[in-house]
Amino acid sequence: MKATLLLIITCIFAFPLGFRYPGLFEYSYNNLVLRHEWWTPLTALFIHGSLGHLLGNMLFLLLFGNALERIIGPGRLIFAFFAGGAVSLLSAWFFYPANEPVVGASGAICTIIGLLMIFNPWKISFLLNFFPMPMGVAALTYMLVNFFMAWSSRHDPSPTGAHTAYELHIIGFIAGIILGTFWNPDWKKNLLISILSFVIFYIILGLVYFYFR
Repeated sequence: MKATLLLIITCIFAFPLGFRYPGLFEYSYNNLVLRHEWWTPLTALFIHGSLGHLLGNMLFLLLFGNALERIIGPGRLIFAFFAGGAVSLLSAWFFYPANEPVVGASGAICTIIGLLMIFNPWKISFLLNFFPMPMGVAALTYMLVNFFMAWSSRHDPSPTGAHTAYELHIIGFIAGIILGTFWNPDWKKNLLISILSFVIFYIILGLVYFYFR
């Protein structure tokens, strides 16, 4: 719990800095490569675009970070947060203009979700979906929703120009699975459990729907 709380407290205290010093902490390809602001793939994880963005991410981080910390310990949790978050931010170069700033802990939190799925696919999730599901089903459902939203936002972009970086969520989730292959000797079994439970869950849901409709 101590590492999770440390990350949450840091995000909360860093929140005003994103508005007081715009451009100093946020990541973009230009900031990193042209301005040589090498720290931004890490500092941008603690900067959020709005209060709602911050509170939503902190709720996810509290629940899933705490659950994962109990399994892998505080040191590995912090490493996963920074490694997965930095990889997700760096991958923004493939999806967004070079000068577009990207901020937030969402990619890092998705890394935590991917790792938690690999360690405990049967853990019941009350947050990722509208009703409780095993972690494997919930995590894969959440990623499927992110994939759909990423595709949708590409075909129907927001008129304000503001958007959620759904692609980076998926990259962070994949980073979590990759970390899980190194840290959990049972990763193959748990990944298979997650995929099979996801398929079976929606087959059963579909049969129930067609039977009672």
